[in-house]
Amino acid sequence: MPIFKRRRRNAVDADPIGAFWSWWSGSGAAAVAGAIARQEPADVNVELNERIARISPDLEWELGPGLHATHVLIVTAAGNPAQRAVARRWLRAAPPSDQTWEYADLRRPGPAVTIQFDGLPPVATDESVVSIEPDTASVHVGVHHPVFASLSVDAQRRVTFLILDLVLGEEMVETWVGAIDTLPAPPDDAVPIDSLLPAVAGFAAEHTLEDGSPAWKMLEGTRDGQRVIATAEYPLRSIRRPHLDTHVAVAIHYPVVREDGLPESEMLDELRAFEDHLTDRLGGSGNLLAHETSAGVRILHYYTDGTTPADAQLQAATTGWPHGKVTLTAEPDPAWHNVAHLSG
Repeated sequence: MPIFKRRRRNAVDADPIGAFWSWWSGSGAAAVAGAIARQEPADVNVELNERIARISPDLEWELGPGLHATHVLIVTAAGNPAQRAVARRWLRAAPPSDQTWEYADLRRPGPAVTIQFDGLPPVATDESVVSIEPDTASVHVGVHHPVFASLSVDAQRRVTFLILDLVLGEEMVETWVGAIDTLPAPPDDAVPIDSLLPAVAGFAAEHTLEDGSPAWKMLEGTRDGQRVIATAEYPLRSIRRPHLDTHVAVAIHYPVVREDGLPESEMLDELRAFEDHLTDRLGGSGNLLAHETSAGVRILHYYTDGTTPADAQLQAATTGWPHGKVTLTAEPDPAWHNVAHLSG
């Protein structure tokens, strides 16, 4: 039975993630497992609240049954892009899973449960019904639950998102679900909530490569009267790589020969080779997620881990381009807003 809590702000540790795992490995894991075994998990709520709040007061946590261990501790950004990198860094610092504990930073899909959340009545997820409307880019979902009649509008929305996270898992919701509606009455096309996971999973499979990696798509348009060609990972969702919280745009200038401002074939080959050179320098500190080309400029959209020197590595690698200037700009962008125009 998931347990959801909000936490208070506390004093800041110099290394709150390290402090959390030091406490957990020393006494916390045993204390929490013991409280669950006694069916008194509230005994450790205050301690978990305080220690996770020191990492960030905007994180949420929950305890539940694990997939491979007896229990799972999940610390999640709960849909807040600005906190996803923090939650992922917490997870990356976790000790190896064992028979008792495993760890995650995203809520997982699972069997029907009853949600217990501070200040709200119990909500049985299997009593929900949904509407499902796919389009070319995502699946739009409406959710109705009988308990909505007794909840405020804000509480209805809160429960709606929790239901979707528990039925689909956070990653699937934020990657493939588009509009989310909270429905005060059952829709005419209502289907049971257990129809949702296979519908969204099927949609995702149709838009994903066979090995499970993201597909790429090509886009074309105009900007200031100039032709623009772009290629981008599809769909562009920060939930897939939450630790990549910094946008680094590399603008590569090239000589214009064609009337439409796009590179001719030999120049395109050189641009691709230079792109490969830059990407190789990143190693595991970032990914190229999109590029767009227009009017003598090719912009490479990298996203990097802001705790690494990735932007400096890219800057150092840009010195070898012989055909024009190369400029680099870097800024925090945990929600990937800077490539939103390429995510349609």
